[in-house]
Amino acid sequence: MTPRNDTPPLATLLEWDSHFFGKTIARVTGSKLTPTLAEQINDWAKANQVNCLYFLAIIDDSITTQTAENEGYHLTDVRVTLEHRLRDRIVPPGNSSHIRPALESDIEELRIISRNNHSDSRFYYDGHFDLEKCDELYAIWIEKSVRGAADQVLVWDDAGQAVAYVTGKLLSDGFGSVELVGVHPDWQGKGIGFHLTMQLLVWFQQQGANRVIVVTQGRNIGAQVLYQRCGFVTQSTELWYHKWFSHR
Repeated sequence: MTPRNDTPPLATLLEWDSHFFGKTIARVTGSKLTPTLAEQINDWAKANQVNCLYFLAIIDDSITTQTAENEGYHLTDVRVTLEHRLRDRIVPPGNSSHIRPALESDIEELRIISRNNHSDSRFYYDGHFDLEKCDELYAIWIEKSVRGAADQVLVWDDAGQAVAYVTGKLLSDGFGSVELVGVHPDWQGKGIGFHLTMQLLVWFQQQGANRVIVVTQGRNIGAQVLYQRCGFVTQSTELWYHKWFSHR
């Protein structure tokens, strides 16, 4: 009998990211780093001709952060995860008559909005990715969401035009996830993101979810304030690193 090997791989290649950005991209499997482990990962990356390595690290391990800095990992983001327990019945504030499910006919408008709403993400702060490709990443994301990748996409309708969106997915064990929130620049500051997110929470409750999570960037204070206003509390923080390799 062949012995079973339960040791997880050091890293995994990311096919979609690699194809989209035109570079070989992989992600470190674990959340901690030591000098010995970093050397092993370097060897793996070189053997697989990896251009860029993502690493999501725990925030409270000094050996991990010191090793990452010493090994050329570049800090690109502080990942903040917030959670809403949905203990009480969610009542959406004010008039929800402007809120409706997204239609495929909204896609082009939503793609345009997405290009102006997610520039706080780690891809924009990396310095190696083409900014037009970063814009297109989120345009593709919202389009796929409307076409079925998300379980719910709600928009704010103004005279038949979608000017904002929120997307959500149902996960396992009663969990839901807020995926994307975007508001057209001309409509920001009017509380639309708050109304959409609260309406999505109502929908999650109707689907039987008892917890909802959302992930945002440490630098995106506006998003954190929005989610806290909706009743979310911070659950965890982690560090996103990228390491680039030059193969000869």
